[in-house]
This record gives sequence, C-alpha cells and structure tokens, in this order.
Amino acid sequence: MRTERVIDLISRLRGRANECIAAELARLNHPGLVPSHGAILAALYALGAQPMSSLAETIGRRKNTVTALVRKLKAAGYVSTRRDAQDSRVTLVALTRKGEALRTDFDAVSRALLTRTWGGMDASRREALVAGLEELLHNLA
Repeated sequence: MRTERVIDLISRLRGRANECIAAELARLNHPGLVPSHGAILAALYALGAQPMSSLAETIGRRKNTVTALVRKLKAAGYVSTRRDAQDSRVTLVALTRKGEALRTDFDAVSRALLTRTWGGMDASRREALVAGLEELLHNLA
C-alpha cells in the first residue's frame, strides 16, 4: 500500500465530503450555509451559547477564523452575538430560533454524510481508521 499518499487522500476526502454537504444543504434549501459552518453549529448544539474564544478552542480553529464564520452565520440569521455582562471584552455566541430550527436538517445532513462515507465498512475497520487519524493529528500538533 502506498502510505505516502495519506495527506493527499485526506485532502481529497475532505473535498468530497464538503461537496456532499453543500449538495445536501442546497437540496434542503439552506443557501446561506457552507460546510465550514458545521463545526460551529455542532458545538452550539452540543454545548449551548459560548464565548467566541471557547468556541474557537472547541472546534480547533483560530479565533479570527471563527469570528468570520460567526459573522456569516449571524448575517444569515442562524446565530446571535452579544457582549458578556461580566466582561465586555467577551463575545457570546448563541443559536437563534432559526439556528435551532435547523437542527433537524443539520442532523439529517450529518447522518447522510456518515452513511455514505462509511458505506459497508465494518465497525472494527471504522474504529481503527479513526484511531489512526487521531494519532496522525496528534503527531502534527
């Protein structure tokens, strides 16, 4: 097996996954969303409102990247921002009603992507692949 292709394969996998997500979002009539919004929405669904810096740490992105993504989500009406009452330097990000209403479609897109991604791969191979990818990520930290 040609293991030197690992980064290329990961990159191509991400590209194809993003294409699938974008197609599903378009099919479900969510034109203001792009795949890069997914991690932010997932974090807010799981953890609720969060400071911008915590959100960046949770999803493993730089704060300025998260700020730009949140700005777009806010413009599309999926999240709101406000200053923290105890510390005006902190910006809190929360889901709006529109953001909460998206949860059903968000979960459907996620399930469809995972179903397509895993195909017929058995559970032990899935677990081994994820463990290997986690090790690669750790190695590059």
